[in-house]
Amino acid sequence: MEIRNKKVLLVGLGILGGGLSMAKYLIKEGAKLTVTDLRDKSVLKGMTEKLPSTIKYTLGKHLQSDFDKADIVIFNPAVPYASEWVRYCRKHKKVFYNDYTFFLENLRTANPSALIIGITGTRGKTTTAMWAHHLIPRSVLGGNIPDKNLLKIMKKKTNVFVLELSSFQLEYATKKHQSPDIAVLTNVYVDHLNRYKKFDKYRDIKFNIFKNQDSNDALILNVDEKIAKEALATEPRGNLFYISQKRLPENKNGLYFEGDDIIYQYSGQGTKAITIKGLAPHEKANLLSAMLMAHLAGTEGKEINRLIKTLPQPLFRQQVIFKNKNFTIVNDSAGTNPDATIAAIEKFKDKKNFVLISGGTDKELEFNELAKKISKDVHPDNLFLLEGSGTDALLKELSNLRHEEIAPYQTLEDIIDVVSEKYSNGTIVFSPACASFEKFKNEFDRGQKFNKLVKKYF
Repeated sequence: MEIRNKKVLLVGLGILGGGLSMAKYLIKEGAKLTVTDLRDKSVLKGMTEKLPSTIKYTLGKHLQSDFDKADIVIFNPAVPYASEWVRYCRKHKKVFYNDYTFFLENLRTANPSALIIGITGTRGKTTTAMWAHHLIPRSVLGGNIPDKNLLKIMKKKTNVFVLELSSFQLEYATKKHQSPDIAVLTNVYVDHLNRYKKFDKYRDIKFNIFKNQDSNDALILNVDEKIAKEALATEPRGNLFYISQKRLPENKNGLYFEGDDIIYQYSGQGTKAITIKGLAPHEKANLLSAMLMAHLAGTEGKEINRLIKTLPQPLFRQQVIFKNKNFTIVNDSAGTNPDATIAAIEKFKDKKNFVLISGGTDKELEFNELAKKISKDVHPDNLFLLEGSGTDALLKELSNLRHEEIAPYQTLEDIIDVVSEKYSNGTIVFSPACASFEKFKNEFDRGQKFNKLVKKYF
């Protein structure tokens, strides 16, 4: 896509760096850039100081005239597709993108033979994407991952791109060729209702990862998940492949576990791929999807089996960050919804002196099932909550269950200080079940700060 000397409007500079990366890229490519943001100059000073003086700004408001003058409009992922300004662009037939659709347009113009693999879901997408990248030599990993945003990888010299895609990115993927060549839907649970209000809306946006595929593409579904049946009801056009933790029906192609053996099935014939022991159920699902992606991308079976032995551990996803003879400390900061924390409790509940640290910002989610899980599997003395709107919702559900009253802490450091003094051994799991915006920039900032506190106190 040619943007040199084009009038480009960037909607949403933001304060977390996404808009900053896009602005720098556009300037480098020769665009005549205008940035507009509803935040005022004082709030955005830290961002604008990092950009060249040639950029024009409209801050504290959006102006229709900026949209009318623009040749191209690019929306920050924080701007919903339902925004009045997106509707304005559609009505007036303006060319507009978000980071994902902008990436696709540029990549498919510059490198039409590139294979694009996309992974989405409520849980497991980062691990699955990271493991697929590991199992596909010479691939590039990017997307909704810290330090690997789409702009940074767009001009990488490779023919295989493995992308973790969020619902925010997929909102704009509504046109032909805006689905990946290989799409993976790990699962869909209730999340982000502060943005979407209804689960069905959130689910349908996740389905954008395959809605615009054609018969040359592939879709991988987990038949153990209810969402697979709902996805199939939309009649996907891509070739269908499946994963399962039990035997697949003979008419389904894909990978499944039979005990500890992974079986590859095609045209009703099963072949043992490898034996893997000691994986939790969610890890099994992630590995099957990653292996199937690697197979479809052309990695030989022997190579996949060799690379499995060195699978990386994703940051802040049930990540063991500290271990000695007394303590195991787990950072699950990316567990931003109740289902993720339920999974963490299930994995670690039987460990001696299991301690759960949780709480944060509400996304208008339901906490009743998490409250039941905590009441059943976490001793009240071993539950530590960080104050926040999500914590308030959790406390209300715990109260309904007549759970012992828990007083939340103001800071994460207060919690770590108390935990380090109270326990001489145990397994400490930080799994917030909530977003982080009241006290941290995002879940990754929260995870990094937790790591620093563990280093300080342990």
